[in-house]
Amino acid sequence: MTSEDKKTPPHIIVIGNEKGGCGKTTTAMHLIIGLVKLGFDVGSIDLDSRQRTLSRYLENRRKFIARKDIKLGLPWHVVVNRSPFGILEEAEKDERERFEKALGMLSARSDIIVIDSPGSDSYLSRLAHSYANTVVTPINDSFFDMDVLATVDGETMKMIRPSIYSEMLWEQKLERAKRDGGALDWVVIRNRLSMLDAKNKRKVGDVLAELSRRLGFRIAAGFAERVIFRELFLQGLTVLDVMDEDTEVSVTISHVAARQEVRELLKGINVERVNQRLRELEEQSQSGNPREEDAAPATKPAPAAKEPASDAAAVIASYRAPDAAPQQEQDPLLEAGYAEAAGAR
Repeated sequence: MTSEDKKTPPHIIVIGNEKGGCGKTTTAMHLIIGLVKLGFDVGSIDLDSRQRTLSRYLENRRKFIARKDIKLGLPWHVVVNRSPFGILEEAEKDERERFEKALGMLSARSDIIVIDSPGSDSYLSRLAHSYANTVVTPINDSFFDMDVLATVDGETMKMIRPSIYSEMLWEQKLERAKRDGGALDWVVIRNRLSMLDAKNKRKVGDVLAELSRRLGFRIAAGFAERVIFRELFLQGLTVLDVMDEDTEVSVTISHVAARQEVRELLKGINVERVNQRLRELEEQSQSGNPREEDAAPATKPAPAAKEPASDAAAVIASYRAPDAAPQQEQDPLLEAGYAEAAGAR
């Protein structure tokens, strides 16, 4: 498909959480490669210009491709650096121009764009959330990490108030609707799930279900606690590569289980064009003539997205502090740089 043929705007997925260590980049990378393997043209944006973890993950992948002389899919990738200007108004204007330039460049050639945001508040992160069709928020499966969503009473297990991140996301959802009438689907995924059906795990699930109703997000399955996710970073690989390609990595039962988790995540984001591709591959598999050997899960299509029974607007409005001001980042930084991924498409 050429850029001239693309008439449908890309679906924009933002991976967002203002706490670090929740698996944002691992989630982003596996979504990106999973979508590439489904046959989509995928763009990716790294907004964390200090850490650049997603960018280094992709750089490791390019090096692995060159070293092993193997064909692996890659996205079109862009790094958006923060502005070097010290005056807030000028910095935000500069960062908006950088972000919109990157988004425009990728939109011309991508079916889906995945944006990895930093684990802190920033203007670029807020801006990206306002352009999202889908926001995926990975959280570690604990009450400590659930604090990024809301403050919860330890006795009643009821929400005391929404978090700053939840308030920010709701504000950007309104900004999106005001700008172009678009909707934002918020999905929270539970990462680092314990293999055991522990009491705490069930409590976390119960509280998340209540927060889902109050704050207006959906819950999807994430990744269990597996060493393999961390081991694959240096090679730039995902569990999908290990299972589907000749990467010379020994396959274990843990890889098999992890691949299924990635497949469930692809269904859980519930993007219609992705669901359609999954249906097509299932039909091809059932007819005995798959387009790509084991390239994607043969599953029933995900059900149509439903608006959760939510009183999110009232919740956010009732708890918002009227004098709250956004954090301001004014560190001098390098100018934006853009890089297109080279390799097998």
